[in-house]
Amino acid sequence: MFSVKFKFSGINIYSKKPEVVFEFYKKLGFRVLEERSPDDKWYGAMLALQEDENEPMIWIWRQGDEDNSVICNHFVFSTNGKMDEVYENIVAAGIECKPPFTALWGGKELVLHDPEGNELLFL
Repeated sequence: MFSVKFKFSGINIYSKKPEVVFEFYKKLGFRVLEERSPDDKWYGAMLALQEDENEPMIWIWRQGDEDNSVICNHFVFSTNGKMDEVYENIVAAGIECKPPFTALWGGKELVLHDPEGNELLFL
C-alpha cells in the first residue's frame, strides 16, 4: 500500500475525429466545461463526469496524423503536489517506471503503463 495517496482526476480520450467523440459524450449528457475550435491543431474538449466541475473529467484530444500507434486509455491522477513521493512508492512496489519529467506545458508528469498498454498519467 502506498503511503502517499493520489486520486483519480479523469481520462484522456484520443481520436482521429475528436469532434465526433465530443458530440457523442455531449449527447450522453456530460456537461461541457471547455471546447477549442475544431480547426485548432490542439483541438480538445473537457467534460465533467460528475456535478462537481473540478474532477473527475473527460478530456478529448485530436490524435496526431503522425501517430499510427494503437489508441489506449489514459487515466489521469492528481498527486496533490507529492509527485516525488508517488514515484518513490511506485518504485518501492517493484514497478518499473521512469522518473517524473517536466512536460511541454511546463508542469511535472509521471507516465506509467499497465500490462495492457493503458497509460496512467500522474500530475
